[in-house]
Amino acid sequence: MIPSDFFPKGIKHYFTTEKHGPDVLSQAERDLSSRFGARRLSDFCTGRYCLRYCTTALGFSGDIPVGERGMPLLPSGITASVSHSRVLCGAVAAPTSLYRSIGIDVETVGRVGGDMWHLLFTDSEMDFLRSIPSELEREMISTAFFSLKEAFYKMQFPLTSKYLDLHDAEVTLSPNGYLIRLLEDAGEMTMGQIFDGNVHYNGTEVVTFCALPGL
Repeated sequence: MIPSDFFPKGIKHYFTTEKHGPDVLSQAERDLSSRFGARRLSDFCTGRYCLRYCTTALGFSGDIPVGERGMPLLPSGITASVSHSRVLCGAVAAPTSLYRSIGIDVETVGRVGGDMWHLLFTDSEMDFLRSIPSELEREMISTAFFSLKEAFYKMQFPLTSKYLDLHDAEVTLSPNGYLIRLLEDAGEMTMGQIFDGNVHYNGTEVVTFCALPGL
């Protein structure tokens, strides 16, 4: 589904299109999600199923509560991220000795319409997207841009506790791939700092990934 070489060495990952129910949760996680609506519960259960697959490979299989902004709370030696669209759900995890923080996002191509661009993108990003002649390619890349921002924010938040706006980072497409430039200071991360972003198109879904290597 997702090529094994898409993620750097040391990243545990698991993706599925199958939906899971509360039977995959621990009792504590069931209590936590007891008031969720049907769709949110399905997403939560499937996400925890994927996440537990990854963390078990790292030696942890305990409860995974929800932290600020929905991020999974794990022991200090593990960094992880989970995301889902209506079609695909996935999770990644790694030891913090290898990666200080990681982030993934999954989005469906076509859901980032031109009428939303001003809410999601900087002027430079919009100018670039308008220059793409193919409508399909424009849909794919605009989805990737938005998804990369989401993955980047998931990566930076556990380290900085900074709430970033979608205009606080800018994505560019270079000959070597996708780059994310921070437009605001965020804790130890400074304005102008550039981060690598990985993008994979999986049918109708876009999967993006960001990682900050360990010290």
